Amino acid sequence: MLELQTFELLFRENHAQCIAFATHYTGDSHEAEEIVQQVFLRLWEKRDTITITGSVKAYLFSAIRNTAISQWRKDSVRSDRETDYGTTRETATQASDQVRELEGLYRQALERLPARCREVFVLSRQQNLKYTEIAATMNISVKTVENQMGKALRILHQELKEYLPLLTGFFL
Repeated sequence: MLELQTFELLFRENHAQCIAFATHYTGDSHEAEEIVQQVFLRLWEKRDTITITGSVKAYLFSAIRNTAISQWRKDSVRSDRETDYGTTRETATQASDQVRELEGLYRQALERLPARCREVFVLSRQQNLKYTEIAATMNISVKTVENQMGKALRILHQELKEYLPLLTGFFL
């Protein structure tokens, strides 16, 4: 069991050397101070159960080194996550911008389709009607629906051919 007077003496005698040692590991005097405070705080919190068999200074330096390494690992993981988050967010924003641009180009290409062609295409691809349902709705033959869909797809393919690798399964 560590008494308060013994702890205070231990702190006063070793604090400056502990700061210097921690600064060696961290390269930052403020971070070094934080680490040394953590080590002394843990020592005080475990005063009833801790048993130091060797040199107290060796114990403190070992605890400082381990704490500094642990802190460095946490900071590295946090930094990696922040970098990943920033990259992911940037990529998502770029993808969102591209999707908006492609949607605009798609709508423009759709508007350039002949009226009947556009109507058949919209009923098929946007309202998910079957060719027979489209034929009944528009009062035309199924063969006419097939021809109009083929025409619409050819025109859209021509209009959007440079974007097709991005659009596969998206609209068409």
